[in-house]
Amino acid sequence: MGVTALTLARGERGAAIVEMALVLPLLLALLMGILVYGQYFLLAHNVQQAANDGARAAIVGLDAADRSAVATRAVARSLQAVGGAHSVAISETSEAITVAVTYTAPQGSLLRSSLVPSPDHVIRARATFELPVD
Repeated sequence: MGVTALTLARGERGAAIVEMALVLPLLLALLMGILVYGQYFLLAHNVQQAANDGARAAIVGLDAADRSAVATRAVARSLQAVGGAHSVAISETSEAITVAVTYTAPQGSLLRSSLVPSPDHVIRARATFELPVD
């Protein structure tokens, strides 16, 4: 008894569904990884830019208290569209000012997802600018 094309076709029925069932979880995990790490890199860039903006704005202050207030406002303005909680730490020497920003991603963020291994939901960045010499 020979094997016909009709018999071979019947033997492959449902193979596409089985293949999709095997590949779909991997594709979904890859897609979630792209989304999670994409959001992480976006937030990390925004936090670093906020630290840069704060340090850049602070160099025009008249004294240490004024520089601290200006830097804090600049960081808040830079991060207002991102959401989440942030804190600003400012340290100053006679030659430079350093603005350190710590950002915590909100609860609904993809960084808090457990579907894929994700980076820490707390992002830290710092920027240092030289103070103008009198």
